[in-house]
Amino acid sequence: MVHSVDVTFDDELDAAVRTRWRALADLGLPSLASHQGASNRPHVTLAAGTTLDLAARPDFAPIVVRLGAPVLFARRSGAVLALGVVPSTELLHLHRGVADAVTGAFDHTEPRSWTPHVTLSRRLPWERTGAALEALASLGPLPDGRILGLRFWNGDTRTVTDLLGP
Repeated sequence: MVHSVDVTFDDELDAAVRTRWRALADLGLPSLASHQGASNRPHVTLAAGTTLDLAARPDFAPIVVRLGAPVLFARRSGAVLALGVVPSTELLHLHRGVADAVTGAFDHTEPRSWTPHVTLSRRLPWERTGAALEALASLGPLPDGRILGLRFWNGDTRTVTDLLGP
């Protein structure tokens, strides 16, 4: 199972992403809105791996984040639709700190290979990507927000550990 270190957003940006999840679901498209687990919330994964080990808690301070244009990642099972994340200096610094604090991360989450994004849909049929993009465009721009949370996801136990708490 996959483990990850993720950042989460303030309430306004979280709600804006959830609105996009619902818009896709309302069209009958795959969406993270259908994932009802308590740990499911909009996030950006900073590091992930099947043997990911967090050696130390990375330094963290809340930072401003801007979500950008939709991006598509190609998969055999269909597209992954996400929102790109504008990689600010502060976000890149946080990512580097997490990379330095973990071992076992997938290559694509390492610095210089990482594509920051917020996933909206997995297994989106390619022929439906146009409808999905139209639905997102109809919602208008996203607000800027703040990254306020840092968490560790353990896919083996399906638990989340808040890395900012005691």
